[in-house]
Amino acid sequence: MDLSVKKLAQVTALVSKMTSEEKVGQMILVDPRFLDTPADISTFNIGGVFVNGGGAPPPNTTESWILLAETMQHYAGKSSMKKPLLLGTDAVHGHNNLYGSVLFPHNIGLGAGNNPQRVEEIARITSLELASTGFNWNFAPCVAVVDDPRWGRTYESFSSNTEVTTRLGSAAVRGIQSSFGTGKARVLACAKHFIGDGGTVGGVDRGNTKMELAELRARFLPPYEAAVAAGVGSIMLSYNQWNGTPCHASRYLISDLLKHELGFRGFVVSDWDAIDDLAPKNRYIDAISLSINAGLDMIMASRKYKACHAGLLELLSRGDIHLSRINDAVTRILTAKAALGLLDRQQPELPPATQIDKTKSRNIARSAVRESVVLLKNEAILPLKSKVKRIHVCGEFADDLGLQCGGWSISWQGSRGRITEGTTILEGLRNLAAPDMTVSYSPGAEVPDGIDLIIAVAGEYPYAEFHGDLTELELPQDQQAFLTALTNRNVPVLCILIAGRPLVIKPYLDKFDATVVAWLPGTEGDGVAEALFSRELPTGKLPMGWPDDKKPTS
Repeated sequence: MDLSVKKLAQVTALVSKMTSEEKVGQMILVDPRFLDTPADISTFNIGGVFVNGGGAPPPNTTESWILLAETMQHYAGKSSMKKPLLLGTDAVHGHNNLYGSVLFPHNIGLGAGNNPQRVEEIARITSLELASTGFNWNFAPCVAVVDDPRWGRTYESFSSNTEVTTRLGSAAVRGIQSSFGTGKARVLACAKHFIGDGGTVGGVDRGNTKMELAELRARFLPPYEAAVAAGVGSIMLSYNQWNGTPCHASRYLISDLLKHELGFRGFVVSDWDAIDDLAPKNRYIDAISLSINAGLDMIMASRKYKACHAGLLELLSRGDIHLSRINDAVTRILTAKAALGLLDRQQPELPPATQIDKTKSRNIARSAVRESVVLLKNEAILPLKSKVKRIHVCGEFADDLGLQCGGWSISWQGSRGRITEGTTILEGLRNLAAPDMTVSYSPGAEVPDGIDLIIAVAGEYPYAEFHGDLTELELPQDQQAFLTALTNRNVPVLCILIAGRPLVIKPYLDKFDATVVAWLPGTEGDGVAEALFSRELPTGKLPMGWPDDKKPTS
């Protein structure tokens, strides 16, 4: 995000006038749920506030989000600096923490579609929704390259292919940071997680990425190079280690590689409480020192914001962190705020709710879903023929909005049920079925007589981050039993797989007539139905290899 010479001079002048207390306050990012009092925003000159998965203000409405943003900015205006906050959230497949927002396919589905224009369009819509609720920072896109799909964050990645991830990641950055008719980028993007998070041994989230520097550069660095070239305003560090060194403590990775070699001029933010693990629990101040001296600019602290503020001041006074490092961090943060118009005398207005066309958003989401569906097997079943008059759909995943959305959907881990507004796959099939077709349904493997086609929908239950790590790439046991019960029918079976990663399904693939993977399509189940009823076969391509073995080598 480039700035004019005048605005850069404004930032420089502002930093020169700031007190040490004001400077270190700008380097802290807090969760409003853990503030002792909202007035602490003023007292400590806090630089940013974030809402994480499941942290939506009650009740979860647009009005509540706007009220939260206004309240936080009100207290920022009462601080000695009187400068607005960065307000961030993980809007990783739409404004996914807000009830009623259109949820797009997770990145793995967008990787299967491999349409940069679609990704940019989705990112732009997401930013418009964020800005309309008063938020100006999106912790996206995730530009991880996945080596082992046992990793619980596989679905947050576009692909195991570096080129695909690079192309789609930069498209997402451009979409997130696009303007809404004001001439300014209204929302800041945040490429994550730097670096090697998809390459940990065994696919263990927050684990150790063991590899030579040349491989790290070739496999994981290009998406960040492209994001920097696209003007990304912030980059989030990864929980993982690289050859035993935590990324949050690596001066080489943060300062030498990212900032110096890649020329990144934005700011670097930590992940949720990630610096806590850098030192013994009773030596939080050492964790602050390690990370800030390595090049971290903003610390995401939940409950420890006061200790963080005091620790930064103590380290500065002792000379353990030089003033030049503090000034660099604050300059980067304020430069991002200036790019968003937050340092202007006239604050940017929120886009009106009328500017958000929900119908258009749903149409775009459906198109993205349709493009993402991958055909794994087809024995003259697809496209669905007009001679198929009686379809029986079975499986709980067919008619459960929460299951098809996955993690990072209203709550952090995701959940079952009608978690928000949308269309299930069953509803989509019924919407698109011809008038002379009947579409019956059972949540289990029961199938009535006289059926022309069984559509079995199975999948993974929602998860996020390390909660989704697997030791073996297989469906849950009850889903395996469900599919097994359908393998000896005398009726053709079309299987739809809802999953955040490739899974071993060969025992069923061999016995079913057709199988497609729809990934985690989000709220628009119509898109899956469109891919099946289309005159053309599904066009999605696998974003990563499909395993034959439950334990891939990593």
